[in-house]
Amino acid sequence: MEVGRSQQDIVYAAVFVSPAARAAETVAWLLRGAGQQLPLAHSVVPGLAGKDPTEGSPEGMATGIGSLLERVPEGGRGLAISHTPFVERAALGLTGHEVEPMRECEGLLITLRDDGDIEVQELRLPGSTAR
Repeated sequence: MEVGRSQQDIVYAAVFVSPAARAAETVAWLLRGAGQQLPLAHSVVPGLAGKDPTEGSPEGMATGIGSLLERVPEGGRGLAISHTPFVERAALGLTGHEVEPMRECEGLLITLRDDGDIEVQELRLPGSTAR
């Protein structure tokens, strides 16, 4: 729950998880640690586990993430829980650049700007050897 406690100032307007039970468990622990309830806007998204027509290609992951961004209420923050290698494939599809494999509790901060551009920032644990 330490990760959740570090997120206490963040309120999620939408939550998306892959179909894997561990994704739902991760969200539950994160929200519980932050003292938050599951928002009304939440769903299981098969594409977060590569279960889409592209089988989780970088382009398919980028398209899927783009559609999730559109489902987050204006001014809100969404949380999507996926798995390696799909997180890395999403980064490649969104930016055209490969990222080092993610470790547990690492991820991406994806921001949809007002001008429609998408910004991707790697969120790494201290001591990570990734770039």
